[in-house]
Amino acid sequence: MSAATSEREPEPPHGRKRGPYSNGQQRRDEFINGALELFAQQGFQRLSLRKIAEGLGVSHAALSYYFPTKEDLLEAVFAAQAERERPLVAEGLAQRGLLDLAGDLIRTNEEIPGIIGLDVTILGEAHRPDHSAHDWARRRIDDTNEAIRRELVLERDRGRLRPELDIDMTARHITAMIRGLQLQWLYDRSIALDEHLNAYLDQLRA
Repeated sequence: MSAATSEREPEPPHGRKRGPYSNGQQRRDEFINGALELFAQQGFQRLSLRKIAEGLGVSHAALSYYFPTKEDLLEAVFAAQAERERPLVAEGLAQRGLLDLAGDLIRTNEEIPGIIGLDVTILGEAHRPDHSAHDWARRRIDDTNEAIRRELVLERDRGRLRPELDIDMTARHITAMIRGLQLQWLYDRSIALDEHLNAYLDQLRA
């Protein structure tokens, strides 16, 4: 597991001093990477911030300095993954568009089963209004639908999308298709995610 195991940062080699931002960012990244594994193994609801700190081998105070709540930590886990993917996704969408790129993107997600499992689990269990991650999960669903909707508008304007399609409804269909396929893939890794998604997207083309 990638986890911080000491309250003191080690010195860099050759006597060079790292700045406080470098130290802080490295430690924050260690917490995020370790938390992903804990969330994936034990689920979100069962863990408290104190238990997460214990799993990472740090004090509760050290972890809460960067992430006051476990919801903040959860959001950081997904934000870090999105940031890693952002350059590739942005370039691919600009050059190829959603209909051509989505299959490749869902196939690359097979490399991060922990993220897929966490995403499916959180969205499934957080539907209750009293769930601590309910608001976060609702924003995640809304943001995904809106992002896909924007790309569908561009595809329609390029003449690549069937003009009679309802954009809002189609965006929800694609979101449901992606998450449903990923849930099934967690049970059966032989499922070709890209082939199934592309078969659906081909039905949307002009």
